[in-house]
Amino acid sequence: MTRTRSRQRRPLVLLRPVPRETPLHRVWAGTKVLSAAALSVAVSFAPSWTGLGILLAVLGVGVLVARIPRGALPTVPWWVFAVLAVGLVLNAAGGGWAAYVRSILLGVGLLFVASLVGWTTRLSDLVDALPVLFAPLRLLRLPVDEWVTVCALGLRMLPTVRAEMRVLFAARKVRGRPGIRNPAGWWQEVVDAVGAVASVSMRQIRDLGDALSVRGQRPAVRPRVRLRLGDLVTVLVVVGACAAMIVWG
Repeated sequence: MTRTRSRQRRPLVLLRPVPRETPLHRVWAGTKVLSAAALSVAVSFAPSWTGLGILLAVLGVGVLVARIPRGALPTVPWWVFAVLAVGLVLNAAGGGWAAYVRSILLGVGLLFVASLVGWTTRLSDLVDALPVLFAPLRLLRLPVDEWVTVCALGLRMLPTVRAEMRVLFAARKVRGRPGIRNPAGWWQEVVDAVGAVASVSMRQIRDLGDALSVRGQRPAVRPRVRLRLGDLVTVLVVVGACAAMIVWG
């Protein structure tokens, strides 16, 4: 029996929690969102080697505490490394390889910050944290309830849309592709895929709109926040990391 030419690739999917019972999973979703925002802003203003090293150290500790398995990481295609290598050669020829490498590490670090929040936070917990996070905007008389409702519906619809897209791509794979002989054929494949995804999404939106019309308008619920020791430790670690980035970065 011949072996498969390549293993099945693992896609990058955000907001898909890894089922674990760890201290980082038990941290309130709002604490993790605010911590991720603080780290992203701090390292963006101080993208030095020291700042990037501190960010990677914090992420490494978070991955170890949350016990994120290797299978949660996506499979990176070979052509991504090829493009990065070409960019490195061009920047090295111009003397800007250090800034290029820092920018790559910054992008990877920010992506892992968002991924770590998604790996350790359930969508329901994230939806419950939105009214509390948006509460200060009420002082400016902004439509916070409407924004929370839209964000909550969008987050809750992500698993459904993701499942529909998986079924769609599986059906296209079963049909088989005749082969793309020129760039025009490749572009047509992209247009067909985007059109199919848009059609599925519009159907989901229509069904959701009908259900909301029958249900009627309801105010956004603001749940009680219960902070624990893990929230305090997370805040202290993030504050210390951000201060170190600003001082030593």
